[in-house]
Amino acid sequence: MATETMVQAQDQKHSGLRLGLCKCFSFPVLMGALLVTLNAVIMFPTFRLEPDTWWHLKLGQQILLTGHWLKADIYSFTAYGNPPLAFEWLGEVVLALAYKIAALRGLHVLLFVLTSAILVLTYYYATLRSRNSKAAMAATVMIIPLAGMCFTLRPQLLGYIFLLITLICLERYKQGLQKSLWVLPPLFLVWVNTHGSFILGFCVVGLYWISGLVPFTAGGLTMEPWRPRQRIHLEIVFLLGCVALPFTPFGGQAFIFPIEKALFFPQQSAHIQEWLPLNFSQWEPKVMLALLLAFLLAQVTYRFTYRVEELFLVLFTAYMTCVHTRFVILFALVFAPVAASVLARWAPAYEPENDKPVVNAVLIILIILGLGLGIPTRKELVKRVASNFPVAAVDYLRQNFVPGPMYNDYGFGGYLLWALGPEHKVFIDGRGDFYEQAGVFADCISIQDIHPDALAILQSYHINSCMIQHGSPLATLLRARADWKEIYKDPISSIFVRNRLLQPGAKQDPSQIQSGTNSCAARANAGAS
Repeated sequence: MATETMVQAQDQKHSGLRLGLCKCFSFPVLMGALLVTLNAVIMFPTFRLEPDTWWHLKLGQQILLTGHWLKADIYSFTAYGNPPLAFEWLGEVVLALAYKIAALRGLHVLLFVLTSAILVLTYYYATLRSRNSKAAMAATVMIIPLAGMCFTLRPQLLGYIFLLITLICLERYKQGLQKSLWVLPPLFLVWVNTHGSFILGFCVVGLYWISGLVPFTAGGLTMEPWRPRQRIHLEIVFLLGCVALPFTPFGGQAFIFPIEKALFFPQQSAHIQEWLPLNFSQWEPKVMLALLLAFLLAQVTYRFTYRVEELFLVLFTAYMTCVHTRFVILFALVFAPVAASVLARWAPAYEPENDKPVVNAVLIILIILGLGLGIPTRKELVKRVASNFPVAAVDYLRQNFVPGPMYNDYGFGGYLLWALGPEHKVFIDGRGDFYEQAGVFADCISIQDIHPDALAILQSYHINSCMIQHGSPLATLLRARADWKEIYKDPISSIFVRNRLLQPGAKQDPSQIQSGTNSCAARANAGAS
């Protein structure tokens, strides 16, 4: 009898193991692996970095090196000593760790892993909503061009991942999986230290709570009421998330800053590309328009029913995307499950009994091996960085004396401070909000766009040299002036120096750089007042 019991227990164990392996190598998992492969095809030939990527990396390296947060800016001469807005410190440490492990290859792998996680989580979320993995796969593929517009290496990628986890946990809770909800409080603790998008997490929890207060049906819109116990759970999770807010190196400022950034930085919103309205002359926004029109046509034809919260998220993010391009990825993430629910009408359901886990396992292993072999080499990545940032010009600065203070383009400052450190003070870098607060951003725009007072502004900062884009309007202006000389140029950048400092025997006053710093501080204080 005991022997029979042991045999049955072993059979159950082996059966459970086989079932687990079948789930691990199921067709839906294979489709997720194919999504990752598609992302590799898109991401491996590129290296998508932004001007502020280098600042995030530098600050992360500073934290790892010193073990504390920067309390005053040491990298610029225009906002020197001002408290830096480093609320994304945890995301910056992640970037620094990736670089410490494998330099540029580490950054590239991190970018690929984060973007792949976004696509896989979107696919899983769409599967949860539609209960059809094939429809979810098709919907996720459709939104890749939109999500890809924001696939650049910055802490905000982690914010998008956390937002998807929040949506998934809420959806699982709505479907009766009670434990999923309690992932959110610790998630908010990490999120508030990683990126300002944590505010979206609170908004989503609040939206789900409101959408379940009362039963409601009107045409194709429905609201399913929460049970009293469920409402209390959502309220507790929301309050626990609020408790996590002060647990940052900056206290309550971390909560206030994202709101301030949205409301009180008009210069940044008017001049930085990702904050501008959606440009429908590009092909990706046309994809968004086509998806919205197809969604409208499907609704008119088949009269689908939607929950209030999911339709609100689609319409709100569509509006925000049209106003500010950077929100296009939010539209993509919330549109995919709605599109999957529509496509599920025609997509055949997954049939586990017809699955071939052995074939799936072989394909998944081949995909993993292919991904490992496809990672670009360090040499290739250096070349890609050099095609967008002033790598050669920085080498020139290391080998030759160039008098300062130096004006630099907005897009070059981040790389300059990362490559040369605090010894080379920059005029501006990718921290648009930081420099707008200091009163410098508006001056940078005036110089960059050749406003009538551009040269006077350069003089007011005691600028003796400029590193700017080779084909920029400012470069054309300085080439035409007798008091400036181009001493270095490459296809990316040019360096100009005032002619009087190039005359034989000319010397720069050692106090001039400090004088420039003091002048900039005075201008910043005037702007702040």
